[in-house]
Amino acid sequence: MMNYLKTIPFVLFLFVFVPYCSAQTEQLHSYLEVIHAKKHFNGELLVAKGDRILFHEAIGLASIEHNVAMETDAVYRIASITKSFTGTLIAMAEQEKKLRYSDKAIRYIPGLSDKFKDISIHQLLTHTSGLPHNEGIKDYWLTKSKLQMTTEQVINEINAVDLLFEPGSEAHYSSPGYYLLAVILETVYDDDYQRIVESKILNPLDMDETGTANTLAIIPKMAAGYHLMTDDSLVVAPYRNYSMLKGAGDMVSTASDLLIWSNSFFMNSLLGEETKAVMFNPDKTTHSDEKRHGYGWFINTKKPKKYYRGGGTWGYSSYLVLYPEDKISIIILSNISFLPTEAIAADVEKIVYGLPFTMPVIQNAIPKSEVNVGLYAGNFLSDSNNMILRIVQTKIGLFAKLGDNPAFQIYPNGKHQFFGKKVDITFSFKIKDGLVQSLKAEGVGRTFHFKKTD
Repeated sequence: MMNYLKTIPFVLFLFVFVPYCSAQTEQLHSYLEVIHAKKHFNGELLVAKGDRILFHEAIGLASIEHNVAMETDAVYRIASITKSFTGTLIAMAEQEKKLRYSDKAIRYIPGLSDKFKDISIHQLLTHTSGLPHNEGIKDYWLTKSKLQMTTEQVINEINAVDLLFEPGSEAHYSSPGYYLLAVILETVYDDDYQRIVESKILNPLDMDETGTANTLAIIPKMAAGYHLMTDDSLVVAPYRNYSMLKGAGDMVSTASDLLIWSNSFFMNSLLGEETKAVMFNPDKTTHSDEKRHGYGWFINTKKPKKYYRGGGTWGYSSYLVLYPEDKISIIILSNISFLPTEAIAADVEKIVYGLPFTMPVIQNAIPKSEVNVGLYAGNFLSDSNNMILRIVQTKIGLFAKLGDNPAFQIYPNGKHQFFGKKVDITFSFKIKDGLVQSLKAEGVGRTFHFKKTD
Protein backbone atom coordinates (compact mmCIF):
# COMPACT_ATOMS: atom_id res chain seq x y z
CA MET A 1 0.00 0.00 0.00
CA MET A 2 1.09 3.59 -0.57
CA ASN A 3 2.14 5.25 2.69
CA TYR A 4 3.72 8.39 1.16
CA LEU A 5 6.26 8.61 4.00
CA LYS A 6 9.46 7.96 2.10
CA THR A 7 11.73 10.91 1.31
CA ILE A 8 14.84 10.79 -0.85
CA PRO A 9 17.57 13.39 -0.36
CA PHE A 10 18.60 15.48 -3.34
CA VAL A 11 22.22 14.55 -4.10
CA LEU A 12 24.37 15.23 -7.14
CA PHE A 13 27.06 12.79 -8.22
CA LEU A 14 29.56 12.83 -11.04
CA PHE A 15 28.91 10.63 -14.07
CA VAL A 16 31.57 7.96 -14.48
CA PHE A 17 30.39 6.49 -17.77
CA VAL A 18 30.71 9.71 -19.81
CA PRO A 19 32.75 12.85 -19.17
CA TYR A 20 29.99 14.34 -17.01
CA CYS A 21 30.84 17.54 -15.18
CA SER A 22 29.31 20.42 -13.28
CA ALA A 23 28.79 22.22 -16.60
CA GLN A 24 26.32 19.51 -17.61
CA THR A 25 24.55 19.88 -14.28
CA GLU A 26 24.23 23.59 -15.02
CA GLN A 27 22.96 22.75 -18.51
CA LEU A 28 20.22 20.54 -17.07
CA HIS A 29 19.27 23.24 -14.57
CA SER A 30 19.17 25.89 -17.31
CA TYR A 31 17.23 23.59 -19.62
CA LEU A 32 14.61 23.00 -16.93
CA GLU A 33 14.19 26.75 -16.51
CA VAL A 34 13.90 27.28 -20.27
CA ILE A 35 11.21 24.63 -20.83
CA HIS A 36 9.35 25.98 -17.80
CA ALA A 37 9.29 29.41 -19.44
CA LYS A 38 8.71 28.21 -23.02
CA LYS A 39 6.38 25.24 -22.54
CA HIS A 40 4.80 25.81 -19.10
CA PHE A 41 6.67 22.75 -17.80
CA ASN A 42 5.82 22.24 -14.13
CA GLY A 43 7.27 19.14 -12.54
CA GLU A 44 10.47 17.19 -12.06
CA LEU A 45 13.49 15.95 -13.94
CA LEU A 46 15.56 13.11 -12.47
CA VAL A 47 18.69 11.59 -14.01
CA ALA A 48 20.53 8.71 -12.38
CA LYS A 49 23.18 6.05 -12.99
CA GLY A 50 22.02 2.97 -11.16
CA ASP A 51 20.81 4.14 -7.77
CA ARG A 52 23.09 7.21 -7.78
CA ILE A 53 21.11 10.36 -8.41
CA LEU A 54 22.96 12.68 -10.77
CA PHE A 55 20.34 15.38 -11.10
CA HIS A 56 16.94 15.83 -9.47
CA GLU A 57 15.12 19.16 -9.49
CA ALA A 58 11.54 20.36 -9.40
CA ILE A 59 10.24 23.55 -10.97
CA GLY A 60 6.95 25.42 -11.12
CA LEU A 61 3.84 25.02 -9.00
CA ALA A 62 2.13 21.97 -7.55
CA SER A 63 -0.98 24.12 -7.02
CA ILE A 64 -1.49 27.24 -9.08
CA GLU A 65 -4.59 28.20 -7.11
CA HIS A 66 -2.69 28.24 -3.81
CA ASN A 67 0.72 29.25 -5.21
CA VAL A 68 2.34 26.10 -3.78
CA ALA A 69 5.79 25.41 -5.17
CA MET A 70 6.52 22.03 -6.73
CA GLU A 71 8.82 19.89 -4.59
CA THR A 72 10.77 16.80 -5.56
CA ASP A 73 8.87 13.54 -5.15
CA ALA A 74 5.41 14.91 -5.57
CA VAL A 75 2.87 12.31 -6.68
CA TYR A 76 1.66 12.31 -10.29
CA ARG A 77 -0.58 10.19 -12.45
CA ILE A 78 1.80 8.26 -14.69
CA ALA A 79 -0.81 7.21 -17.27
CA SER A 80 0.59 4.70 -19.79
CA ILE A 81 3.76 4.04 -17.78
CA THR A 82 1.28 1.73 -16.03
CA LYS A 83 1.66 -0.57 -19.06
CA SER A 84 5.27 -1.31 -18.07
CA PHE A 85 3.97 -2.80 -14.80
CA THR A 86 1.31 -4.84 -16.59
CA GLY A 87 3.82 -6.14 -19.12
CA THR A 88 6.14 -7.20 -16.29
CA LEU A 89 3.33 -8.92 -14.39
CA ILE A 90 2.43 -10.94 -17.48
CA ALA A 91 6.10 -11.89 -17.86
CA MET A 92 6.15 -12.97 -14.20
CA ALA A 93 3.02 -15.06 -14.74
CA GLU A 94 4.66 -16.76 -17.72
CA GLN A 95 7.80 -17.30 -15.64
CA GLU A 96 5.60 -18.98 -13.01
CA LYS A 97 4.01 -21.12 -15.77
CA LYS A 98 0.55 -19.70 -15.14
CA LEU A 99 0.17 -18.83 -18.82
CA ARG A 100 2.00 -18.81 -22.14
CA TYR A 101 2.47 -15.81 -24.41
CA SER A 102 1.01 -17.84 -27.27
CA ASP A 103 -2.20 -18.56 -25.36
CA LYS A 104 -5.37 -17.05 -26.78
CA ALA A 105 -6.63 -14.21 -24.59
CA ILE A 106 -10.23 -15.43 -24.73
CA ARG A 107 -9.22 -18.47 -22.65
CA TYR A 108 -8.72 -16.21 -19.60
CA ILE A 109 -11.41 -13.57 -20.13
CA PRO A 110 -15.00 -14.54 -19.33
CA GLY A 111 -17.47 -12.78 -21.60
CA LEU A 112 -14.98 -11.77 -24.31
CA SER A 113 -16.56 -11.95 -27.77
CA ASP A 114 -15.74 -14.94 -29.95
CA LYS A 115 -14.77 -12.50 -32.73
CA PHE A 116 -11.53 -11.94 -30.77
CA LYS A 117 -10.78 -15.68 -30.47
CA ASP A 118 -7.57 -15.46 -32.51
CA ILE A 119 -5.89 -12.75 -30.38
CA SER A 120 -2.94 -14.04 -28.36
CA ILE A 121 -1.43 -12.63 -25.18
CA HIS A 122 1.73 -11.78 -27.13
CA GLN A 123 -0.33 -9.72 -29.56
CA LEU A 124 -2.00 -7.79 -26.74
CA LEU A 125 1.42 -7.07 -25.23
CA THR A 126 2.90 -5.82 -28.53
CA HIS A 127 -0.15 -3.88 -29.77
CA THR A 128 -0.54 -6.24 -32.73
CA SER A 129 -3.97 -7.58 -31.72
CA GLY A 130 -5.96 -5.37 -34.09
CA LEU A 131 -7.86 -3.76 -31.22
CA PRO A 132 -8.28 0.01 -31.56
CA HIS A 133 -7.18 2.56 -28.98
CA ASN A 134 -9.67 4.26 -26.64
CA GLU A 135 -11.22 6.37 -29.38
CA GLY A 136 -12.45 3.13 -30.99
CA ILE A 137 -14.98 2.83 -28.16
CA LYS A 138 -18.18 4.65 -29.10
CA ASP A 139 -18.54 8.05 -27.37
CA TYR A 140 -15.40 7.36 -25.32
CA TRP A 141 -14.26 10.96 -24.82
CA LEU A 142 -17.77 12.41 -24.74
CA THR A 143 -19.23 10.13 -22.06
CA LYS A 144 -17.57 6.75 -21.42
CA SER A 145 -14.25 8.19 -20.19
CA LYS A 146 -16.15 9.95 -17.40
CA LEU A 147 -18.13 6.94 -16.11
CA GLN A 148 -17.31 4.49 -13.34
CA MET A 149 -17.51 1.04 -14.94
CA THR A 150 -17.28 -2.55 -13.77
CA THR A 151 -15.07 -5.09 -15.52
CA GLU A 152 -18.15 -6.65 -17.12
CA GLN A 153 -19.24 -3.27 -18.49
CA VAL A 154 -15.79 -2.53 -19.92
CA ILE A 155 -15.62 -5.97 -21.57
CA ASN A 156 -19.02 -5.23 -23.14
CA GLU A 157 -17.65 -1.95 -24.53
CA ILE A 158 -14.61 -3.72 -25.97
CA ASN A 159 -16.87 -6.42 -27.45
CA ALA A 160 -18.66 -3.68 -29.41
CA VAL A 161 -15.53 -2.58 -31.31
CA ASP A 162 -14.32 -4.02 -34.58
CA LEU A 163 -10.78 -5.19 -35.23
CA LEU A 164 -8.69 -2.84 -37.35
CA PHE A 165 -6.78 -5.71 -38.97
CA GLU A 166 -6.11 -9.43 -38.67
CA PRO A 167 -4.30 -10.15 -35.37
CA GLY A 168 -0.54 -10.24 -35.84
CA SER A 169 -0.49 -8.60 -39.26
CA GLU A 170 0.07 -4.97 -38.20
CA ALA A 171 0.56 -2.82 -35.11
CA HIS A 172 -1.77 -0.22 -33.62
CA TYR A 173 -1.42 1.19 -30.11
CA SER A 174 -4.26 0.01 -27.86
CA SER A 175 -4.99 0.75 -24.21
CA PRO A 176 -8.06 -1.56 -24.25
CA GLY A 177 -5.62 -4.36 -25.10
CA TYR A 178 -3.78 -3.71 -21.84
CA TYR A 179 -7.07 -3.61 -19.94
CA LEU A 180 -7.62 -7.17 -21.20
CA LEU A 181 -4.13 -8.13 -19.99
CA ALA A 182 -5.07 -6.84 -16.51
CA VAL A 183 -8.18 -9.05 -16.60
CA ILE A 184 -6.03 -12.03 -17.61
CA LEU A 185 -3.81 -11.38 -14.58
CA GLU A 186 -6.86 -11.24 -12.32
CA THR A 187 -7.96 -14.61 -13.68
CA VAL A 188 -4.65 -16.45 -13.30
CA TYR A 189 -3.95 -15.02 -9.83
CA ASP A 190 -7.58 -15.01 -8.66
CA ASP A 191 -7.19 -11.51 -7.26
CA ASP A 192 -7.76 -7.93 -8.37
CA TYR A 193 -5.13 -5.99 -10.29
CA GLN A 194 -4.39 -3.56 -7.44
CA ARG A 195 -3.44 -6.32 -4.99
CA ILE A 196 -1.50 -8.23 -7.65
CA VAL A 197 0.74 -5.26 -8.52
CA GLU A 198 1.22 -4.50 -4.82
CA SER A 199 2.12 -8.04 -3.76
CA LYS A 200 4.32 -8.94 -6.74
CA ILE A 201 6.07 -5.63 -7.52
CA LEU A 202 5.47 -2.67 -5.21
CA ASN A 203 5.94 -4.39 -1.85
CA PRO A 204 9.04 -6.43 -2.84
CA LEU A 205 10.69 -3.30 -4.28
CA ASP A 206 9.60 -1.00 -1.41
CA MET A 207 7.82 1.31 -3.84
CA ASP A 208 5.71 2.79 -1.06
CA GLU A 209 4.48 5.83 -2.97
CA THR A 210 3.22 3.99 -6.05
CA GLY A 211 -0.05 2.25 -6.69
CA THR A 212 -3.35 2.25 -8.51
CA ALA A 213 -5.67 5.12 -7.65
CA ASN A 214 -9.31 5.58 -8.50
CA THR A 215 -10.52 8.91 -9.74
CA LEU A 216 -11.97 10.19 -6.48
CA ALA A 217 -9.15 9.11 -4.12
CA ILE A 218 -7.50 11.80 -1.99
CA ILE A 219 -3.78 11.19 -2.38
CA PRO A 220 -1.24 12.94 -0.12
CA LYS A 221 1.43 14.94 -1.99
CA MET A 222 -0.54 14.71 -5.24
CA ALA A 223 0.26 17.58 -7.59
CA ALA A 224 -2.88 19.24 -8.94
CA GLY A 225 -3.38 18.63 -12.66
CA TYR A 226 -3.69 21.33 -15.34
CA HIS A 227 -4.18 21.41 -19.10
CA LEU A 228 -2.33 23.63 -21.57
CA MET A 229 -4.73 25.17 -24.08
CA THR A 230 -3.86 25.99 -27.70
CA ASP A 231 -3.48 29.67 -26.76
CA ASP A 232 -0.85 28.69 -24.14
CA SER A 233 -3.17 29.40 -21.21
CA LEU A 234 -3.60 26.89 -18.37
CA VAL A 235 -6.91 25.55 -17.11
CA VAL A 236 -7.86 22.96 -14.50
CA ALA A 237 -7.58 19.51 -16.07
CA PRO A 238 -10.90 18.06 -17.26
CA TYR A 239 -12.40 15.17 -15.31
CA ARG A 240 -11.56 11.61 -16.32
CA ASN A 241 -12.58 8.34 -14.72
CA TYR A 242 -9.84 5.69 -14.63
CA SER A 243 -11.95 2.55 -14.28
CA MET A 244 -11.59 1.82 -18.02
CA LEU A 245 -7.79 2.10 -17.75
CA LYS A 246 -7.04 -0.77 -15.38
CA GLY A 247 -3.56 -2.04 -16.19
CA ALA A 248 -3.27 0.55 -18.95
CA GLY A 249 -3.17 3.96 -17.26
CA ASP A 250 -4.52 4.02 -13.69
CA MET A 251 -1.35 4.22 -11.58
CA VAL A 252 0.32 7.07 -9.66
CA SER A 253 3.96 7.38 -8.60
CA THR A 254 6.89 9.64 -7.74
CA ALA A 255 10.22 10.25 -9.44
CA SER A 256 12.14 8.35 -6.75
CA ASP A 257 9.84 5.34 -6.92
CA LEU A 258 10.11 5.26 -10.71
CA LEU A 259 13.89 5.20 -10.28
CA ILE A 260 13.49 2.09 -8.12
CA TRP A 261 11.31 0.62 -10.86
CA SER A 262 13.86 1.45 -13.54
CA ASN A 263 16.72 0.00 -11.53
CA SER A 264 14.80 -3.22 -10.92
CA PHE A 265 15.61 -4.14 -14.53
CA PHE A 266 19.33 -3.48 -13.98
CA MET A 267 19.82 -5.15 -10.60
CA ASN A 268 17.88 -7.46 -8.24
CA SER A 269 15.37 -8.04 -11.00
CA LEU A 270 12.02 -9.67 -10.32
CA LEU A 271 12.54 -11.45 -13.63
CA GLY A 272 15.04 -14.05 -14.74
CA GLU A 273 17.47 -13.16 -17.51
CA GLU A 274 15.70 -15.37 -20.04
CA THR A 275 12.35 -13.76 -19.19
CA LYS A 276 13.82 -10.26 -19.53
CA ALA A 277 15.34 -11.19 -22.88
CA VAL A 278 11.89 -12.16 -24.18
CA MET A 279 10.22 -9.14 -22.62
CA PHE A 280 12.63 -6.71 -24.27
CA ASN A 281 12.84 -8.55 -27.59
CA PRO A 282 11.40 -5.98 -30.01
CA ASP A 283 8.46 -7.09 -32.12
CA LYS A 284 9.24 -6.30 -35.76
CA THR A 285 5.71 -6.36 -37.16
CA THR A 286 5.93 -2.65 -37.94
CA HIS A 287 7.74 0.54 -36.91
CA SER A 288 11.38 1.48 -37.24
CA ASP A 289 14.33 0.48 -35.09
CA GLU A 290 13.72 3.60 -33.01
CA LYS A 291 10.21 2.53 -31.95
CA ARG A 292 9.43 -1.15 -31.67
CA HIS A 293 7.12 -2.78 -29.14
CA GLY A 294 8.36 -4.91 -26.28
CA TYR A 295 6.17 -6.11 -23.42
CA GLY A 296 4.94 -2.85 -21.88
CA TRP A 297 7.83 -0.82 -23.33
CA PHE A 298 8.93 0.80 -26.56
CA ILE A 299 12.42 -0.25 -27.62
CA ASN A 300 15.04 1.74 -29.54
CA THR A 301 17.78 -0.62 -30.69
CA LYS A 302 20.04 2.12 -32.04
CA LYS A 303 22.84 3.65 -29.95
CA PRO A 304 22.41 4.44 -27.19
CA LYS A 305 20.03 1.50 -26.82
CA LYS A 306 17.02 2.35 -24.67
CA TYR A 307 13.71 1.13 -23.36
CA TYR A 308 11.17 3.88 -22.88
CA ARG A 309 7.59 4.47 -21.89
CA GLY A 310 5.62 7.72 -22.00
CA GLY A 311 2.32 8.59 -20.43
CA GLY A 312 -0.24 11.33 -20.96
CA THR A 313 -3.65 12.00 -19.44
CA TRP A 314 -5.68 15.04 -18.47
CA GLY A 315 -3.46 17.03 -16.12
CA TYR A 316 -0.29 14.94 -16.30
CA SER A 317 2.61 14.11 -18.64
CA SER A 318 5.28 11.51 -17.89
CA TYR A 319 8.27 9.83 -19.50
CA LEU A 320 10.64 7.11 -18.32
CA VAL A 321 13.78 6.05 -20.24
CA LEU A 322 16.11 3.17 -19.36
CA TYR A 323 19.55 2.81 -20.96
CA PRO A 324 20.37 -0.83 -20.15
CA GLU A 325 23.99 -0.79 -21.32
CA ASP A 326 24.88 2.21 -19.11
CA LYS A 327 22.31 1.66 -16.33
CA ILE A 328 21.09 5.22 -16.87
CA SER A 329 17.56 6.40 -16.08
CA ILE A 330 15.83 9.61 -17.19
CA ILE A 331 12.52 10.40 -15.49
CA ILE A 332 10.25 13.30 -16.46
CA LEU A 333 7.04 14.04 -14.55
CA SER A 334 4.73 17.02 -14.98
CA ASN A 335 1.30 18.13 -13.80
CA ILE A 336 0.53 19.69 -17.20
CA SER A 337 -1.09 17.81 -20.11
CA PHE A 338 -0.03 17.04 -22.87
CA LEU A 339 3.58 18.21 -22.95
CA PRO A 340 6.16 17.06 -25.56
CA THR A 341 7.94 14.82 -23.07
CA GLU A 342 9.53 12.68 -25.80
CA ALA A 343 11.26 15.74 -27.26
CA ILE A 344 12.27 16.87 -23.76
CA ALA A 345 13.77 13.44 -23.04
CA ALA A 346 15.71 13.60 -26.33
CA ASP A 347 17.23 16.93 -25.27
CA VAL A 348 18.12 15.59 -21.83
CA GLU A 349 19.75 12.55 -23.46
CA LYS A 350 22.00 14.85 -25.52
CA ILE A 351 23.10 16.73 -22.41
CA VAL A 352 23.69 13.55 -20.40
CA TYR A 353 25.70 11.83 -23.14
CA GLY A 354 27.61 14.96 -24.11
CA LEU A 355 26.14 15.03 -27.63
CA PRO A 356 25.79 18.22 -29.70
CA PHE A 357 23.01 20.27 -28.14
CA THR A 358 21.68 23.79 -28.59
CA MET A 359 19.84 25.31 -25.66
CA PRO A 360 16.34 26.45 -26.69
CA VAL A 361 15.92 30.21 -26.82
CA ILE A 362 13.13 32.04 -25.02
CA GLN A 363 11.64 34.41 -27.59
CA ASN A 364 9.60 37.49 -26.73
CA ALA A 365 6.52 38.38 -28.73
CA ILE A 366 5.76 41.81 -30.16
CA PRO A 367 2.42 43.22 -28.89
CA LYS A 368 -0.41 42.13 -31.19
CA SER A 369 -1.57 45.71 -31.54
CA GLU A 370 1.62 46.49 -33.47
CA VAL A 371 1.10 43.75 -36.08
CA ASN A 372 -1.54 43.32 -38.79
CA VAL A 373 -1.96 39.59 -38.15
CA GLY A 374 -4.74 39.32 -40.74
CA LEU A 375 -2.16 39.89 -43.48
CA TYR A 376 -0.66 36.43 -42.88
CA ALA A 377 -3.81 34.27 -42.77
CA GLY A 378 -4.39 31.80 -45.57
CA ASN A 379 -3.64 28.34 -46.95
CA PHE A 380 -0.14 27.29 -47.97
CA LEU A 381 1.08 24.28 -49.97
CA SER A 382 4.54 22.78 -49.49
CA ASP A 383 7.02 22.65 -52.36
CA SER A 384 6.59 18.87 -52.39
CA ASN A 385 2.80 19.34 -52.70
CA ASN A 386 2.14 16.83 -49.92
CA MET A 387 1.63 19.18 -46.94
CA ILE A 388 -1.07 21.79 -46.42
CA LEU A 389 -0.40 24.47 -43.81
CA ARG A 390 -3.23 26.70 -42.66
CA ILE A 391 -2.57 30.02 -40.95
CA VAL A 392 -5.82 31.03 -39.25
CA GLN A 393 -6.73 34.34 -37.64
CA THR A 394 -8.89 34.25 -34.50
CA LYS A 395 -9.87 36.77 -31.83
CA ILE A 396 -6.94 35.48 -29.79
CA GLY A 397 -4.35 35.75 -32.54
CA LEU A 398 -2.81 33.62 -35.29
CA PHE A 399 -2.80 29.83 -35.26
CA ALA A 400 -0.89 27.38 -37.46
CA LYS A 401 -2.29 23.99 -38.42
CA LEU A 402 -0.34 21.48 -40.49
CA GLY A 403 -2.55 18.80 -42.05
CA ASP A 404 -4.49 16.91 -39.38
CA ASN A 405 -2.16 17.94 -36.55
CA PRO A 406 -3.55 20.09 -33.71
CA ALA A 407 -3.43 23.85 -34.25
CA PHE A 408 -1.04 25.93 -32.15
CA GLN A 409 -0.75 29.65 -31.60
CA ILE A 410 2.10 31.59 -33.20
CA TYR A 411 3.41 34.95 -32.00
CA PRO A 412 5.03 37.87 -33.86
CA ASN A 413 8.66 38.59 -32.96
CA GLY A 414 10.07 40.48 -35.94
CA LYS A 415 9.28 41.85 -39.36
CA HIS A 416 7.04 39.23 -40.99
CA GLN A 417 8.30 36.63 -38.52
CA PHE A 418 6.38 34.47 -36.02
CA PHE A 419 7.28 31.70 -33.60
CA GLY A 420 5.49 28.94 -31.70
CA LYS A 421 5.80 28.44 -27.97
CA LYS A 422 4.09 25.07 -27.66
CA VAL A 423 5.82 23.86 -30.82
CA ASP A 424 9.41 24.94 -31.47
CA ILE A 425 9.05 26.33 -34.97
CA THR A 426 9.50 29.72 -36.63
CA PHE A 427 7.68 31.15 -39.66
CA SER A 428 9.17 33.74 -42.00
CA PHE A 429 6.70 35.24 -44.49
CA LYS A 430 7.78 36.62 -47.88
CA ILE A 431 5.85 39.73 -48.85
CA LYS A 432 5.51 41.25 -52.35
CA ASP A 433 3.39 44.29 -53.19
CA GLY A 434 1.90 44.18 -49.71
CA LEU A 435 0.69 40.57 -50.01
CA VAL A 436 2.04 37.30 -48.65
CA GLN A 437 3.54 35.13 -51.39
CA SER A 438 5.14 32.30 -49.43
CA LEU A 439 6.61 31.31 -46.09
CA LYS A 440 9.52 29.37 -44.66
CA ALA A 441 9.01 27.15 -41.63
CA GLU A 442 12.04 26.13 -39.55
CA GLY A 443 12.09 23.71 -36.64
CA VAL A 444 13.57 20.44 -35.30
CA GLY A 445 16.60 20.99 -37.51
CA ARG A 446 14.60 21.10 -40.75
CA THR A 447 13.36 23.78 -43.14
CA PHE A 448 10.17 23.65 -45.20
CA HIS A 449 8.97 26.06 -47.91
CA PHE A 450 5.31 26.78 -48.63
CA LYS A 451 3.56 28.82 -51.34
CA LYS A 452 0.31 30.63 -50.58
CA THR A 453 -2.64 29.17 -52.49
CA ASP A 454 -5.36 31.69 -51.56
